[in-house]
Amino acid sequence: MDSRSEKDMLLELEQLEAVETSRRKANGLSYYIPNKHQLKAHQSNARMVLVCGANRIGKSTLGAVELAFHLTRKYPDWWSKKRRFYRPIKAIVVCDAMQKIEKVIEPKIMEYIPQGYVKDVGRITGGYLNRLECKDGSTVDFLTSEQDQMRFEGADWDFYWGDEPQRK
Repeated sequence: MDSRSEKDMLLELEQLEAVETSRRKANGLSYYIPNKHQLKAHQSNARMVLVCGANRIGKSTLGAVELAFHLTRKYPDWWSKKRRFYRPIKAIVVCDAMQKIEKVIEPKIMEYIPQGYVKDVGRITGGYLNRLECKDGSTVDFLTSEQDQMRFEGADWDFYWGDEPQRK
């Protein structure tokens, strides 16, 4: 039996949890373990991968992780070789509403993009995330179906993540 008090053990557990939280914030990708649906999508050699499914199966996490892997180009060994990027990318994330970007998409992305990797965060009126500029030159634009459809025209993106069905 351990001679330490319950209070000492709880304090040590609290300290260990703080270290883990700090490490996850610094490099969340290192802690990512895909479920079977996510792994199948990540390993696909298809040019376009469509993941449809019920709520809470990990679709938004899949999108955030795919984006983080492409931005950092630090792919795990099991990742499809055909779908890797070897240079900075231009990405777009699209969903149905700005509030979805604020409440779901932004926290999810920031969970997986390494701390310090983002050079600049652009926001529009209301404080909603509009653009990420990364230190290596990669960019991520955020659009919603609430915005003028012309915002979607004329761009050349390397990676598209559509988190919700779009009208058009």
